[in-house]
Amino acid sequence: MINRGTASVALAALILAVLGAACNGSTSSGTTNTSPIVMAELFPISGREAFVGQWFQHGAAAAVHDINNNGGVMGRPLNETLADTGGDPVDAVTAFHKLLLQNPTFMVGPSSLEIQGVVKLIDSAQLVDFMEGGTSQMDHMQYKYVFRTSASDTTLTAAMAYYAIQKGYKKAVMFFETTSDAADERDHVTKFYTANGGQILDTENLALHQSSYQTEVAKAFAFNPDVVFVKTDPQTGSTLFANMRAQGHLNVPLVSDDTGSTVDYAKAVGLDAASKYLVGVSGSPPSGPAWGHYLADYNAVWNTDKPLPLSENTYDAVVIAALAMTEAKTTDGKVWVDHILKVSNPPGTKCYIYADCVKLLNAGTKINFEGASGPDDFDQYHNTFGDWDITQFNADASSSTVVLHVPADAIAKYMAG
Repeated sequence: MINRGTASVALAALILAVLGAACNGSTSSGTTNTSPIVMAELFPISGREAFVGQWFQHGAAAAVHDINNNGGVMGRPLNETLADTGGDPVDAVTAFHKLLLQNPTFMVGPSSLEIQGVVKLIDSAQLVDFMEGGTSQMDHMQYKYVFRTSASDTTLTAAMAYYAIQKGYKKAVMFFETTSDAADERDHVTKFYTANGGQILDTENLALHQSSYQTEVAKAFAFNPDVVFVKTDPQTGSTLFANMRAQGHLNVPLVSDDTGSTVDYAKAVGLDAASKYLVGVSGSPPSGPAWGHYLADYNAVWNTDKPLPLSENTYDAVVIAALAMTEAKTTDGKVWVDHILKVSNPPGTKCYIYADCVKLLNAGTKINFEGASGPDDFDQYHNTFGDWDITQFNADASSSTVVLHVPADAIAKYMAG
């Protein structure tokens, strides 16, 4: 006769063994689990800033290419599944729940446009996530499962102010759209610019997609500014800059955020005027082995070695996730979330390429991954930091030039006032 208590214990042990094997990439029969690992992508693919979603898609796809061509994650390939937020925090909730039905292992996105709509849901779902975008609302986030590989707009706005002051532009007016993200940028530009010797003469808050901004333009330029700080989407900007041109004011330096480093925004200004007056802010890409390898991956997927802005941030996010799972020897997000800092932060042997990092991990070596976007060292709020470049397109937008490099230490001094 079988003792029921002994049988229950044996059954429980068997269940735990099966679950443990599954988490560690093996099946109950002892064979290797080669089923795909689902990576969710929550991006704005439509809507007024669909180009942002394209940036993120490009970087993620390049990382998947590299990982899958180098053994996957513990022998398992990454599969992408995408949901469109439309750039709206409310629509992002529906898109997020749609992704959860795919049982993802981790997620990349959303952008600053939608993060506030879903960030609490992400932590509640215990889904490891790498959001993208610089909103300063995430500067002091306290979420266990949410990380950010793109630098905060707080540092970006300091770079905008730094450039204007370095150029001797001491009198400014501002045109900022009426979104929460833009309002946050506006307040930080104002803070850093005025703390370092600049004066804001007038601020115009622009409702999106109006047929005219003639009144706002006339009011602002009555102050005869040295420089214009501007943050709008391309559609709103196209009307704004047309109005500036009509009133004879499209001849004053225009300083924008990372939107100003895009071709769409240069076209909104007009390519000839943009090549003379518009500058934008771009993350300063490293020139080391991580960046070189990223360009090769990007070229393999997209047939160009000129990556879209911020695409390196999603690339690094996917690689970090894969390395954390490898280091933890499990795809269980509740476990490997605690291994992210173990592969991304010092101390450890620096490594720059996924395959090389995996070899070190398999040899039992503590690593410190240095990515295409920079060091990727997370602080206590799961944020990373880096240098910025001030860039300007040429007259046909076929290339852009770095007109000023803004190092991280200069940013720190500006932010300190």
